[in-house]
Amino acid sequence: MRTPALRCAIALFLVACLCLSTKAQIILHRHVVATGGTFGTTPKMMISYTVGEVAVQPITNGKLLLTQGFQQPEDFPKLPPGTNPLKSYILFPNPAVTNTKIQFDLLSNANITLELINPAGQTIYHQYLELGGGRNTVVLPVNHFAAGIYTVVINVSGQVSFEKLIVQ
Repeated sequence: MRTPALRCAIALFLVACLCLSTKAQIILHRHVVATGGTFGTTPKMMISYTVGEVAVQPITNGKLLLTQGFQQPEDFPKLPPGTNPLKSYILFPNPAVTNTKIQFDLLSNANITLELINPAGQTIYHQYLELGGGRNTVVLPVNHFAAGIYTVVINVSGQVSFEKLIVQ
């Protein structure tokens, strides 16, 4: 005989199984640095190894990757046509006083346009970037803008996102 608590637990388990459907996804992790290692290619395969430790924070400008002295090759899978290469982004600090940063996680190389729109709808800042796949950080200087609420427009290969920015 099943108790009500056991029936409830079974029902919750079944609901959880139904809700947690798996989908293929791309996860980018660039957190290995090494004191030694190398990679090489043959016509049919690429061999890569590292001897090292976990990195706290690799640094990139979108074209070059600095991981404490070791170069890691990256091969990104081809995305299906129409797929947005922007996996996620964050705007910080917000509110900002002198600078704000936009950090992107890109699934592939992408052309990015950043715009800052004032409350009157005018574009007061425009920047075009060609960034590589992975994590990228872009610094937006805001110290010469008047205090107020602005809109940051992020256009990644035709996919547009908006974020509110408060300048103090």
